[in-house]
Amino acid sequence: MDFMLEAFLLAVAIDIVFGEPHLNFHPVAWIGKLIGFMDAHAPRRFRRIYGIFMALSTVMLAVTIGYGTVMTLYQLSPFISLLATAFLLKSTFSLSFLWQVSWDIYGDLKAGRIESARARLPALVGRNTKGLDEGHMASCVIESLGESFVDGILSPLFYFALFGIPGALAYRAINQLDAMVGYKDEKHRETGWASARIDDLANFVPARLAVLMMALVSGHPIRAIKAAMHDGRKAPSINSGYPMAAFGGALGVRLEKLGFYVLGEGLRPCGVVDITGAIRLNQSLSAILAAAIAIALWLLPLPLI
Repeated sequence: MDFMLEAFLLAVAIDIVFGEPHLNFHPVAWIGKLIGFMDAHAPRRFRRIYGIFMALSTVMLAVTIGYGTVMTLYQLSPFISLLATAFLLKSTFSLSFLWQVSWDIYGDLKAGRIESARARLPALVGRNTKGLDEGHMASCVIESLGESFVDGILSPLFYFALFGIPGALAYRAINQLDAMVGYKDEKHRETGWASARIDDLANFVPARLAVLMMALVSGHPIRAIKAAMHDGRKAPSINSGYPMAAFGGALGVRLEKLGFYVLGEGLRPCGVVDITGAIRLNQSLSAILAAAIAIALWLLPLPLI
């Protein structure tokens, strides 16, 4: 248990001090290359069956290689294994990168560097940002801070606390599969079906746990929960709408993706200044989550693996 607690604390420290590893050394980038290779070699027939195979094999390979590596290293040197475990765990979540990009966009918008802010937005959202005004760009940042608290922070650490490094790696592989092939476009309608469904299942509990955390930590529980219950189903995903709506409700702002959804009907439109409050709320949520996981690893027989 002490080993896993130390690995967790070291992983958080690595994120805060060093940020993201270079892509050449990032385990998630390696997972992405595997997914890209398998996606490029998808057959013309039996594509849904192939998609199931692609999803399951990617998750199993990520877990087997990652867990096998740290266990082998442990036989050689527990200290080296600790470093490897912390590095692998850090690769499954992201704190400082999300905060830094959000601060950079805020700085650009505040200084009137609209095009610079627009150029940074693809690091947070996948939508077309052309033509968005300052308010809608601020909405992009705040939505990302709310949604990414789940899939970029809470979910991987939730599964780490339960199942150790295999749980964190399995979740990150699932989420990467969904990001790359879990679309509803014609190309991935069949091959990405399994990836999208598994990701929905993996995020179901964390997304709703995030709503509760946002309600309690923000100091505006009724407003946050009301927004989540009223607008949580408006986003295409069965999960992402709930934390985004709760996050906006906690801040007292309306979030909008033009032509798709409005979260927080009746609340004021968000502005550039609201980005700072959103970053601080995400940081507070992350700090409380980290403390809770550290205490759980210290006091409870966790992780289960």
